[in-house]
Amino acid sequence: MTACGARAVMCYDAAMARLDRLPPPPASPARSPAVAVAGETDATIAGLGGGPHLDARVHAPPSAARGVVLCHPHPLYGGSMHSPVPLAIAKALSDHAPDRVAWVRFDFRGVGASEGAFDGGRGEVDDVRAAIEHLAGAVPGAPIAVCGHSFGSWVGLRAAAAEARRVDRVLLVAPSTRFFGFGTDAPTFAGRTTIFVGTEDELFDVDEARALAAQLGADLRVFEGFDHHFLKSRRAMAEAALAVVAPEATNR
Repeated sequence: MTACGARAVMCYDAAMARLDRLPPPPASPARSPAVAVAGETDATIAGLGGGPHLDARVHAPPSAARGVVLCHPHPLYGGSMHSPVPLAIAKALSDHAPDRVAWVRFDFRGVGASEGAFDGGRGEVDDVRAAIEHLAGAVPGAPIAVCGHSFGSWVGLRAAAAEARRVDRVLLVAPSTRFFGFGTDAPTFAGRTTIFVGTEDELFDVDEARALAAQLGADLRVFEGFDHHFLKSRRAMAEAALAVVAPEATNR
């Protein structure tokens, strides 16, 4: 069990009840094709506490003043490190701050070449923590941001709370409260938290986003005409994400 204290048990129990509301996942989910981003190299992340090793792509220049961990959407519905939202943010980081920002995107356990199997969110929190640990070792002393899309935001927030000495900010992109438990018993993260939501999001509407922002003490950015997957312009979303997850990208 991941370490967020005894309260995490209640949090996971409530969250699992919400996961039951999801439609049955496809037997063979379609995944985005693999895409390489300039500056990245293939890497294997050691599992936390002997957990499954994870397939990843990492960019970690010695000059980096910031690290960013990118967490993909739900593994059972086709999510992977090549999913459009984390991929778009990695591309924006590569375009705008290749020397100042390090990042890692990775496949959760059971996805692609990563070991293990889907663990309902419990083990996936450990996966994010393992990615944080890996990036912290690659760029010692650099503060780390965690950015997750949908399911990735749910487990990413919990991992950030457990790694608060390393993580100073979190970006939750379309964190649907209908399916993922962001209840009042969720772990507390004291760093800066920001939520992105589109006005046409089918799984998380603006009113739900406002309520979650108030609960978490988070900043809220509303994107007019965008859906859950930011199809209208992922580039615009990614450009907006830069100032949140990597202010060093523009501060020279």
